[in-house]
Amino acid sequence: MSGQLGEIEALTCPASRHGDQSALVTEMVTALSEMPEIRSAGDESAGDIVNEAMRYSLRLRGKRARGLLVLLIANGWEKPWKSASDCAQAIEMVHTASLIIDDLPSMDNANTRRGEPTNHAKYGEPTAVLAGIALLSEALRILAASSQLSAQQRNQAVVCLASAIGPTGMSAGQMRDISPPEPSLANVELTHALKTGTLFAAAAELGCIAAGVDGPRKWMLSDFGMLLGKAFQEFDDLIDVSTAAQDAGKDTQKDEGKPTVVGLLGRDAAMKRALRQIAMALDCLEASRIQVDEIRRYTLDLTKAMRTVIGVDSAMAGKDT
Repeated sequence: MSGQLGEIEALTCPASRHGDQSALVTEMVTALSEMPEIRSAGDESAGDIVNEAMRYSLRLRGKRARGLLVLLIANGWEKPWKSASDCAQAIEMVHTASLIIDDLPSMDNANTRRGEPTNHAKYGEPTAVLAGIALLSEALRILAASSQLSAQQRNQAVVCLASAIGPTGMSAGQMRDISPPEPSLANVELTHALKTGTLFAAAAELGCIAAGVDGPRKWMLSDFGMLLGKAFQEFDDLIDVSTAAQDAGKDTQKDEGKPTVVGLLGRDAAMKRALRQIAMALDCLEASRIQVDEIRRYTLDLTKAMRTVIGVDSAMAGKDT
């Protein structure tokens, strides 16, 4: 891993030439940009405001990192990636719901998300709460009703995504985030694993489920997703302390008073730790025996994008780690 780590650091430095999006990923992003079908109550008297609020946040989707991962994993197993599009749209809806909830006044009390007003800032807190709940419900409905999956696959997909949302996943991670345990690296890492890692792990698993792949290969890719998610959260913590809100596209300086890897280790050590997680994730990717090229490129592109927002000095590239 040590040799790979230096290469990863150089390839993902903001000044590197790496990072042009592949034609395949461009096609996938275009597909994910299409608004999923959202049912309407048809309540004209209320303007179907919950439906409008759901669509508002879905239109603000950013990197679509989790949905892309679903599609890339299915493609890596030599299955048509479009056959995993229901799984990809479902996980994007869950992620969107998690952002609505994370931004609420009772949580992070954020006013900006992706350069636009947060859902509760635009529609009010009650509507935002209902929009988040409705998105979670619709995500599970899409999986349960998917014509792209067999009955067994539908069951596996619903269990996978529901587990990532619930008390052993994001909900537990969010609770730890707003009411942190004693500050320690182990506690912060567990919060990151639950809050962010579980949804990336679920994305990798959903790609495998859609491709009909199970057993050790699926779990190796689940580990890849978990490590990628934990690194993503560490990069996000660095963004919070390093980046102005207008550059991040969201409120920053929201982690003050919370235990973070940055607070415990300092910025340089936190960056190196995140890059090590990426290196370990790529080791898991290789070990799974999936076709790695597009997924590895996606991982490096995502890492470079995060480091670019952080604004890492290009002089860091090539340093011993």
